[in-house]
This record gives sequence, structure tokens and C-alpha cells, in this order.
Amino acid sequence: MKSYIEPLNAADALDVLDLYGIDTPGAFFSSEHEGCVEVELSGHTALLETPESVAMLFGHDAATALCQHSNFRRDAAEIMSRALDLDDFLYNVYSGTAFIPDKAPDGEFFGFHVTHTPLSAILEDDIDPLSPDVCDYGLDPISETTEDAAVGYFDPAGAVDDEKFLTSADWALCDIESSVLTAFGTGCSPELAGWTLGNAESVAKTCALLGVDIATDLAPDNPARVAAAAKAATKATTHGVAAAAGNRL
Repeated sequence: MKSYIEPLNAADALDVLDLYGIDTPGAFFSSEHEGCVEVELSGHTALLETPESVAMLFGHDAATALCQHSNFRRDAAEIMSRALDLDDFLYNVYSGTAFIPDKAPDGEFFGFHVTHTPLSAILEDDIDPLSPDVCDYGLDPISETTEDAAVGYFDPAGAVDDEKFLTSADWALCDIESSVLTAFGTGCSPELAGWTLGNAESVAKTCALLGVDIATDLAPDNPARVAAAAKAATKATTHGVAAAAGNRL
């Protein structure tokens, strides 16, 4: 079983901690126990089998990173799920990067085209995102490795059987998460980092939220600061609604 959202074994959890820059002294992937991690402790070697055991050993920072990873992946997978269901694609209003599903009319899934597309071109209605008139250039595609894969296999809700796990979707989510960590650090959601559906309406809403000037195709001078401000405003609104609800009870 595999998951797009959270690690299901200790080895996957160690990968997440490495991505988030969490120090894991003495830890290494077990060569004898698949999915497990071995840790050299004073006088003995411990075998870790679960993400929970990894978090417990490496403490608060590790547990926080695993939680942030799951939250980010859940939000990003929701955008991806809508893109696949609605025959849309994923787009970043800051970078112009687009992940465009490559699929057949019968639903067979081949992976993602990856392109760089100007914001001004995205805002036109009924565009072909792969047209040379729309995208500046193509990047390396992400090919699906699962045999006879179908769009309908994508299910971010829980654990997925290996034969129905879309490897290209997982790799795309990993690319998105890695790029957001590099540009914004931890704790930033996909939306606040500029990721949305590629249709004109969704892009316009995201630009309005983040202060991207559609007319000049320019992002704010400090996108990370704008994202942090939008995040704080969202949190304040959420807390205000919760407090108001509590006062009514």
C-alpha cells in the first residue's frame, strides 16, 4: 500500500524529514527490513518500522515536519484531484509552471506534460495549454510507470494498492512540495505559494488573493511576505469565526 499524503513506513518518514531539513543522526535505511530504518544508539542499533516511531525518536521538530508534510500534500492532492476530474491542469501564478495531465479519451493516464506558460496566456478562455501560442517552452515530462494506469485511479483520501498508485502524480506532488519549501519555507500551503487550477477563473482568484498584478504579469516584490500575510489573514478570519461561534453557544 502507498499514499500520496503521508508516509506509511519509517523509511518514507525518513525521506520526508530529509526533505524538510530535519537532522536524524545515526539513522539509515535498513537493508534487511524493507520500509524500515535502523538507528545507531549508544551500545545498540534500534529498528524503526513506523512513522510514529521515527517521530518519537527524533522529537518535536520531526513530528512537526511530518504533520506539515501531510497537510501540504493533502491540499496539493485536492488541487490535483480537481484538475484530473475537471479536465483541467495545475498552474503556479508565480513561476508559470504548469502540470498538464497526459491522458487518452478513454481515461488511460500517461503522466504529466510540464510547461512554462506566461500568466497573460493562461487568462485567455478555452486555451490549449500545450499550444506553442500559449506555452513558452516545455520541460521534462513526468511519465507514468504504473501499467495500464487510469485517471480514475487517483485517490488521495487514503492508502492505495500498489497496482493503482499513480507514480507520476506522486512525483508531481513531490516537485511541487520541494519547490514551495525552497521558495517559501515550511508551513506555506500550495494556494498561498501560487498553485491553483489552470482555468482563467481560478488563476484570477489566486492572483487577487496574492497580489499578483495581472495587467503587468508581475508578482509582488516579496512573494513570501505576501503569502505570509495572506496566511495570517486567513488564520485570523478562521479564529474570528470560531470565536463568534463559541460566543453563540
